[in-house]
Amino acid sequence: MGPVNRVIDFLINILAAIAAVIMGLLLIGICYATFSRFVFNEPLARTVELAAYSLIYITFLSAPWLLRQRGHINVDLILLALKDRAKRALLLFNDILGVIISVFFCYFSYLVTMSNIKEDVRIMDSSNTPQWLLLFVIPISFLFLTIQFLRFIREDIILLKKGKEGEL
Repeated sequence: MGPVNRVIDFLINILAAIAAVIMGLLLIGICYATFSRFVFNEPLARTVELAAYSLIYITFLSAPWLLRQRGHINVDLILLALKDRAKRALLLFNDILGVIISVFFCYFSYLVTMSNIKEDVRIMDSSNTPQWLLLFVIPISFLFLTIQFLRFIREDIILLKKGKEGEL
């Protein structure tokens, strides 16, 4: 593994770690909000909003890590019916499709985020939150998803040329 791949893996791990910390803080926040509501009869304001916003961060920050593990849902029924070379070719097709979709979403989510910054779009919530604060993780996530799909394509092509199945 080259130094560029190590840096990419490190950054993907950082994104996943941030998502894990947010998930832990979300758990603590919801538990405390529930506790304060029933024990002190004083609910915390904005807990539901923060929980919803946290789920956006958790989803998009952890997606590249999950993809790197090939942990997304696969249709194994088709893969099990194919021979090794056909499996790799199907995975290659899937990865090419993943790059196309990821580039599309990366580009357009970037445009929407920049538009929200420029126009100072705000969410009508109790804090009047700038919408770009929720959206900026989406292009970052899709950038790393694109990179990971490209890494998979490279791996698939090498394994197809060698005629080996490799890890699926």
